[in-house]
Amino acid sequence: MSRCLDAFNARSLSARNSELSIAEAMSDPLIQVLMEADGVDPEALRSEFLQIAETRAEGLHA
Repeated sequence: MSRCLDAFNARSLSARNSELSIAEAMSDPLIQVLMEADGVDPEALRSEFLQIAETRAEGLHA
């Protein structure tokens, strides 16, 4: 995923000075093209991120 974020940051001056959310990065057309070229399934990646978030949330409430 870092290659995708690097490409987005290189293209967007405003993004260089701020953090991107995963949703912002994944909705960018350039990121989508790079994910497709790299063989990344956006839905599978989104599911993985949601699982990570759930695990972290459960850890905070334990």
